[in-house]
Amino acid sequence: MKIALVAPPYGEIYGSFRKTLKYGFLNPPLSLGYLASSLESKGHTVDMIDAETMMLTNKSLSEILTRERYGLIGITATTPDFHKALELAKLIKERSDIHIVLGGMHATIFRKDILAENIYFDSLVVGEGENTICELADSIENKKDLKNIKSLIFRKGDEIAENELRQVEENIDKFPFPSRNLMKNELYLRSIPKKGYVRTTAFMSSRGCPYKCIYCAIEKIPGSKKIRYRSPENIVEELDIIINKFGIKHISFNDDVLTLNKERMYEICRLIKKNDLKFTWEGLGRADNIDRELLLAMKDAGFIRISYGIESGNEDILKMVQKGETLEEIRKAYEITKSTGIVARGSMIIGLPYETRKTVLNSFKFINSLKGLDQVIINIASPYPGTKLRDMVLDGTGGTKLLTKGLSDLRRFDNAVISVNDLEPNDLIKLQKKGLLGFYLRPHIVIRNLQINHWRSFFIDSTLFIRSIFGI
Repeated sequence: MKIALVAPPYGEIYGSFRKTLKYGFLNPPLSLGYLASSLESKGHTVDMIDAETMMLTNKSLSEILTRERYGLIGITATTPDFHKALELAKLIKERSDIHIVLGGMHATIFRKDILAENIYFDSLVVGEGENTICELADSIENKKDLKNIKSLIFRKGDEIAENELRQVEENIDKFPFPSRNLMKNELYLRSIPKKGYVRTTAFMSSRGCPYKCIYCAIEKIPGSKKIRYRSPENIVEELDIIINKFGIKHISFNDDVLTLNKERMYEICRLIKKNDLKFTWEGLGRADNIDRELLLAMKDAGFIRISYGIESGNEDILKMVQKGETLEEIRKAYEITKSTGIVARGSMIIGLPYETRKTVLNSFKFINSLKGLDQVIINIASPYPGTKLRDMVLDGTGGTKLLTKGLSDLRRFDNAVISVNDLEPNDLIKLQKKGLLGFYLRPHIVIRNLQINHWRSFFIDSTLFIRSIFGI
């Protein structure tokens, strides 16, 4: 059967910062790549479309999808871009009766309510979808009942049937590598230290996260509180294909915490060196589980950039978000990283419960004081469904108030949906831009980023940054 897997256009969730998306944050839809390879292993033909990267509107995308003879269309969505997935499904159903299945975080959180409220989806997958979508495709192709497909919710006449959940796959080495041949790899660019813009791709070496940060809904994904690791041998086998078959020389590891298992990371680095794999890579870490020796081993294997979640410069707010780190640990992590020569990024959130203008400004002072922090992203708190943060905001915890229930408004950039104490939405939007300008316009940060980046990418990044800040 011919199947289409689609990520609708989502750039609008970045607001005025959409201009920076193309050159800094585009990632191939790795989850769709895993679904595609699983389907291909069962003999199906798959097309994969990332509308944002390919600059397709929902209208043009729907015309493509209904022109081809697809037997199944899979659409992925997060909560902020669910309205785009719904719009796409409606456009398709106006022209065709193709079975449309929804997957992604939004489907996993809201489950059968989505089908009850939206007639344009025929089914949805809860949690990981590799096995579920293969069984769905087989059932549609062979006109079999859908009642035995675990983790599937589907429309059955006027009723909605919710099948039992399947056990998560413990051995994730079993999954075939993502179908990168279906991705427009040449369109995914990222500014890499000393190299400028280069083709990059996304990679996962583990699944799951054991932490309980209040702004994250990972607990709603079945099995995601338990970490499942790919073996170092399996990881290096795929890295070799990416580098030597597809010619991609920079890889972004999307693991929630890349350095969680240090012994495993040492072994991955050893095998990268042993197999003489020449590439650069980056990933996400935590301030409380890195050390200089590990970072140096990673650097020796091509690691060039790490990102830490700072979240707040206020110790009490940091405890409240259940990050499990202290300001001193964060400060120390950046000092260690600076000593290795690895580029260090950070991200923080403003507008959390108990926040005031004073705590926000103190957080800005904190990030500006961090020796070794080269680049920062400042997010506005967004109470996503399925998170403890949303429950707190609905209860008014810490002076918060939710000002809209519109899910498409839940954006972290250039928008705010809550007020908190003496901060209104417009205050948070202005402070986000004030914090970014205050960080990046300091002379030593300008010089540092000019040293880090190729001159051309520095000029483009800087121009896009200024245009995003001032909405031009």
